[in-house]
Amino acid sequence: MKNHRNARIGLALGSGAARGLAHIGVLKVLEENEIPVAAIAGTSIGAMIGAFYAAGVPVARMEEIACDVDWRDLTRLVDPVFPGAGFIDGKKVGRFIAELLPVHSFEELRIPLAVTATDIETGENLIIRQGNLLEAVRAAIAFPGLFTPVRFRERFLVDGGLCNPVPADVVREMGADKVLGVCAIPGLGQPRRETFLDPEPRDEEKSGGSWREFFTAEGVERLFRDIWRNNDHKTAEKDRNGGRGRRPPGLLKIFAQSVAIMENQINDLRLAGNSIDLLLKPRFEDFNLFEFNRAEEAILAGERSAREHLAKIREMAAGD
Repeated sequence: MKNHRNARIGLALGSGAARGLAHIGVLKVLEENEIPVAAIAGTSIGAMIGAFYAAGVPVARMEEIACDVDWRDLTRLVDPVFPGAGFIDGKKVGRFIAELLPVHSFEELRIPLAVTATDIETGENLIIRQGNLLEAVRAAIAFPGLFTPVRFRERFLVDGGLCNPVPADVVREMGADKVLGVCAIPGLGQPRRETFLDPEPRDEEKSGGSWREFFTAEGVERLFRDIWRNNDHKTAEKDRNGGRGRRPPGLLKIFAQSVAIMENQINDLRLAGNSIDLLLKPRFEDFNLFEFNRAEEAILAGERSAREHLAKIREMAAGD
């Protein structure tokens, strides 16, 4: 009889911003069922959570941080820069991550980890497995256009999801016998029938002030607070009158949707050519990419998805 610990399980943790907190729920189920992880490849938020887990941060601690932190107050981590290569520098976010990471380099990790990032100048997909762990994670989560690229050696790197949203091939190359992928990228709904929209004019008061006000700490903070406040079950209200009075999407919504469109296309192509044994796709209800304040829901979505496929995961772990 095969021992279920004989197979080397590799995790491919994908992008998805706030939705990617579902990775914590998946890890929680794996630990509860004593299914060990032999290697991890992560991109974007998957790289950050993968780094925490590989460094030995308990899943319970990750869950506690995600659920107990008042994400609305974390706008103090925003450090806007203008003009520049992005709206937010990201160094404060880096310091926040550094406080949670118990190690500084890949060589100190308990589980082999690969972090993927994108060279914004060449378009190359880079796989980082050694050196400065914090800088690698910062690069992996540098959402393009929002965060400035991270200088890593002689390159300028951004979110790895641009090239490889769920890096299943990377963890396979690390020696995994079986690959379990987690995809938290939002699916794309059916396109609306209307070809043109005629949004109502927006004056200074409606838009929240002049564009110059955005490029200040207070402006960016207001933007994030508006996102979280306005995303609470807002869709039905907007479309109640057949779409009348609908306003064009905001700046971060455009960023998020653009990346989601691209990542869905890339993901379909990449996974079609990869040998992935199981891909978990947690289900979310009207969940915005930036709604980190809904961490508990995201983690629960990951748990549900892992439990639904637990029999298959156990088979994989047993080498079947």
